[in-house]
Amino acid sequence: MTVIATRTDDSAMPAGRLPTGLCLGYGVGMVGAQIFRDAPAFLLLIFMTDTLGIPGAMAGLAIFVPKIWVVFADPLAGMASDRIDTRWGRRRPFMFVGAILTVAGFIAMFNVPTLDSDGLRATYVSVVYTLALTAFAGYSVPYLTMGSEMAEGYHERTRLMAYRVAFMATGLVVSGYAARIREIGGPGEEGYRFAAVVIGAASLVTMLATVFATANAPFTRRNDDSPPLMQQFRLALENKPFVMLFLAVFLERLAEGIGYASLVYFQSLILDNSATVLGNMIFALCIPTILGQPIWVAACRRFGKRPTHVAALLLYCCVVACWLLAEGNSVWVTYAVAFFSGFLNGGFILTALSMLTDAIAHDRKRTGLNREGSYTGVWLAGEKVAFAVGTLIVGVVLSLFGYVEAEGGAVATQPDSALLGIKIAYVSMPIFFHLLSLIFLFRFSLDERTLASASRD
Repeated sequence: MTVIATRTDDSAMPAGRLPTGLCLGYGVGMVGAQIFRDAPAFLLLIFMTDTLGIPGAMAGLAIFVPKIWVVFADPLAGMASDRIDTRWGRRRPFMFVGAILTVAGFIAMFNVPTLDSDGLRATYVSVVYTLALTAFAGYSVPYLTMGSEMAEGYHERTRLMAYRVAFMATGLVVSGYAARIREIGGPGEEGYRFAAVVIGAASLVTMLATVFATANAPFTRRNDDSPPLMQQFRLALENKPFVMLFLAVFLERLAEGIGYASLVYFQSLILDNSATVLGNMIFALCIPTILGQPIWVAACRRFGKRPTHVAALLLYCCVVACWLLAEGNSVWVTYAVAFFSGFLNGGFILTALSMLTDAIAHDRKRTGLNREGSYTGVWLAGEKVAFAVGTLIVGVVLSLFGYVEAEGGAVATQPDSALLGIKIAYVSMPIFFHLLSLIFLFRFSLDERTLASASRD
């Protein structure tokens, strides 16, 4: 089996610490990627139920179906970027085209033509979302893969991922004000169309910024001898650290997807918070996420990545339970819970990404293959499916608990049963799935010592 695992000859970057400017250039692309991931999570379900008048279960299914396609689209995008070799690298050509087409699909998603039935409207949104997700695979998979190629050291990978998480929080701030931007744009569908253009522009600029800023970033070359597709999957399944981490993070992203899909419902109907307060809450969540990254990087060095992840996750679940204390329009409680949630969330997201890059490095040393794209394709497909299942679960919960849909953005009076369902979706279910993820996380055994041992084998 031929091993081609060298850095590009065109790069003068050292194998040690990456320049801060390069880390910033890499990280900024996460702003746009996070906007595309979060804005639909915040807006699409409620757009379909409260503006298009589509029943909750049907709307949840319309969002869920496109995510099934990414089970194939993301790994295919990863494999494709593994197998090409251009003077612009293996990843950046995909990222350039993917960014442009992703934003075009995002704008089209909120520009629904006049259709006669709920089914046709749901089908339109579902089809366009499928196309947008396909384009996003062309950006997001090579983008995450690039991070695993750029940094070689065990702790340097954590440092690079910290920039990614910090910019992820910045993108979340933009998404958090999506409801307010929608209000500025006007009532009903007009507001959503305006928000799609504004948010889409911010997404496009930042994603393309990374394409150009990483022109001289280190990357690995394509393998001369690449095994067949099914053999690659078999080899991946033999990478036990990756499998355990994937299953753990799938459950964590499922919890996150449920929380995202039910956030607007909880904040507006349970807490009676305005769109402005919602945006401020996301801002209060993201600031400690950004500022806390050096603390989490230091914690990983001192205590290890997995112990840091577990501690952050357990404390996060305790903080999420405090949302029940915010009932009755307690704005300052809302901000306080968001602040501590953001700090802890930033910790276990960073450690998960850093452990992912370690699992990929472990595979490279174990097999001699540069299959980073295949791994990140499977990883991101899992994340998107988890988010889709979360949205589907919320849609089903809304229907089962008697949520009343509306058209044209009108506000419908909800029964007590619907309010109970929203509380269960936003508070109880995320805690349950986060705790469940620990079953697999405790079986992730990869650390600095075992990686060094693999390097010597």
